[in-house]
Amino acid sequence: MQSILNRLINKIHASAIDPDPSDNFFIEDVFPPELYAQILSRLPSDDEYEFIEHPDAVLPDGTRTRKLLDLTDESIKNLNPDHQAFWHEIKRMLVSDVLQKALVQKFTRRIKERFGEQWQHWPKMINVPIFYRDFPGYFISEHTDAPFKVITMQFYLPKDESQIHLGTSFHRKKNHGFELLKTNPFKPNSAYAFVRTDNSWHSVKQMAAHESKRDSLALTIYQKGFEYKSGKTY
Repeated sequence: MQSILNRLINKIHASAIDPDPSDNFFIEDVFPPELYAQILSRLPSDDEYEFIEHPDAVLPDGTRTRKLLDLTDESIKNLNPDHQAFWHEIKRMLVSDVLQKALVQKFTRRIKERFGEQWQHWPKMINVPIFYRDFPGYFISEHTDAPFKVITMQFYLPKDESQIHLGTSFHRKKNHGFELLKTNPFKPNSAYAFVRTDNSWHSVKQMAAHESKRDSLALTIYQKGFEYKSGKTY
């Protein structure tokens, strides 16, 4: 797994930063193709996720449209026994200090702008990986993310390019609304990351009724002591 981690870190270092609306990047071919295929084949089943409580994830008829699963040692114990060793390895990679360091280095300028030099004296930051599964009707309106988040990276996990239009959109806030800057393509084996600021406005357009579920794996870096679990991380 070390070679996989090195590959990911190299892609992070080599990626081009888009400074608008807040520093962010998009990368493709994140994992070797054979590993990506294994990830898709080992994704948890629907009943292993939990519904979140969020107003954007509830339709007018009460149907909830987003589920999550915290990727922790405890949650892995409840997954398919044949898949547990695999997910333990993925989890160890995602929570590693070296991955956190690569992402923090990538966004150091914006982190300093937001927190000043004090961020270097915080207790250790925490990496929190969470699976998300979205269903028809799901959307999330423009938001910057909770203030205790530092960096978010999201790995897109579609089987093909049929949902390419469902990537995360970034926006610039205007006096009476938002200007769409771009929408990341929801492509297989791709990922994006951004540093949370007061201007990191992003959204996801509503999934149509005919669409299949939308899978992703988010990795959020928190200030230690502010990491939330099971539905409170959004």
